[in-house]
Amino acid sequence: MYSDSLLHNGTSVDDMKRKGRIWKKLMVVLGLVMALVMGGCQSSDVVIVYDNDVHCTVDGYAKLAAVRNAYRKETPYVTTVSCGDFVQGDVIGSVSRGASIVDIMNRVGYDVVTLGNHEFDFGVPHLFALTDSLKAEVVDANFRDLKAERFPFSPYTIKQYGDIDIAYLGLTTPATLSLVAYTTFIDEEAGDVCYDFCQEDFYGNAQRFVDEARREGADYVVVLSHLGDSGMSGVSSVELIQHTTGIDVVLDGHDHHVIPDTTIFNGEGRPVLLSSTGSSFRNIGVLTLSADGKFTSMLLATDTCPSVDKEVDDYVHQVKEQVLAQGDKVIGKSDILLDIMDAEGHRIVRNQEAPIGNFYADALRHVSGTDIALVNGGGIRASIPKGDVTFNTLLAVSPYHNDICMATMSGKQIMDALEVSARALPIEHGGFLQVSGIRFQVDTSIETSVQFDDNGQFTHVAGARRVSQVEVWDKAQGKYLPIIPQRIYTISSFGYLIEQGGEAGILRRSKLIKNNMGKDVDFLSIYIRQMLNGCIGETYNQLEGRIRIGK
Repeated sequence: MYSDSLLHNGTSVDDMKRKGRIWKKLMVVLGLVMALVMGGCQSSDVVIVYDNDVHCTVDGYAKLAAVRNAYRKETPYVTTVSCGDFVQGDVIGSVSRGASIVDIMNRVGYDVVTLGNHEFDFGVPHLFALTDSLKAEVVDANFRDLKAERFPFSPYTIKQYGDIDIAYLGLTTPATLSLVAYTTFIDEEAGDVCYDFCQEDFYGNAQRFVDEARREGADYVVVLSHLGDSGMSGVSSVELIQHTTGIDVVLDGHDHHVIPDTTIFNGEGRPVLLSSTGSSFRNIGVLTLSADGKFTSMLLATDTCPSVDKEVDDYVHQVKEQVLAQGDKVIGKSDILLDIMDAEGHRIVRNQEAPIGNFYADALRHVSGTDIALVNGGGIRASIPKGDVTFNTLLAVSPYHNDICMATMSGKQIMDALEVSARALPIEHGGFLQVSGIRFQVDTSIETSVQFDDNGQFTHVAGARRVSQVEVWDKAQGKYLPIIPQRIYTISSFGYLIEQGGEAGILRRSKLIKNNMGKDVDFLSIYIRQMLNGCIGETYNQLEGRIRIGK
């Protein structure tokens, strides 16, 4: 899996040689580009190599290490930091419960990290076990143990670079309380919340530790932030700067936005640099403090970085092979075949109710606790065979590592989404929705009247509707009730649909409540292990009439 074949179908040896020569030339060019970048670095400069929201995209670590090593040849003052969300996001993190990611980061040689919300996915005790094995210093100025009345991690650390001292202060989004299972932060015996994130006086708490670091002798303060810049989670890196003084730089994460180098003015009107690399190693960040006391930031596109650290690269491949084998460990079983095809080889998940679609949507709805779950059939890529179910089985079903999000929609908006979903029937279409918590009728004799703008995004339904008799499951009454157009319902679905407006903006009008709640594979695994008692039973062998197609 990790080695390329020498010849591919339709590729001659001469073609391969020609491509090899082109690739070598490209590597020379990229090397020259890197040399030019490095040429501006002085021996007295402080260089901070940073990432955020890697989400187990482990192939990028060898390139980050190579970039860091290159700067070490120019200046002795090089520090490597991370702004959180590194232990979760792929099977490597899920299967190893973050341990393999920590091992890789130790090989890279990180110096300082802060925590993202996903570092809490496996529970607080396991988080402490992971951070105990992490060689980097963990800084977090707002994760608080309420019972012990202390901060489990140092709020900041100060690093010396010659006669310059830089404080690294960590901050985690308070939205972690809602993005992670709430029971994570509950004392099981007392039933009380035993951890919080200083959400009631977030900016005042941050200012307290900035001031403390300054009094301790810090010449500069760099915040490793997992707040996001949008404010969607209640606080933001932008508002942090605006509500405080004494911060010089904020390296940000959480929102997955690419921010090369932006200036935000603080509470005194002084400029503060804000930067973020995006996510999944799209970029490697390089922050430089020059001798004149000026900070500059630069993002290096990871896919164009010409070099890798061989030791780190070899170790990453070793870990991937080991974890792949672990991915074959059984997490449950299925008493039935959940097929994406019918007997004629048609993909039923794309144009009709399908048992595997019911199972998938149920997993999202029950684990997230929403009224409704909506899953595009094109995202369900493989069947679940009868017998043992492994992580790799689920990865084959859902290979895209979709983030699960929660949002609200009115009944009218949901009916519009269903109309868009049904527009191509009876033809197969990847945007066709598999559903949970809702049922409806589709009349394919009615010509679709769904309208789109020039960008292919849904605008409105112009005429008669194909979808009718829409009903939503009422938990209190234990039965389906007619959907109320003006009522607000909670939905769970992929971030691709809710946040990114995928599939013609089918869920674009929803109001996001929680993003990055976890990966789709993890939701499927939790549903099997915890809610189905480890077994997909005969219940899913029968259709429920969730999607009835005909007049």
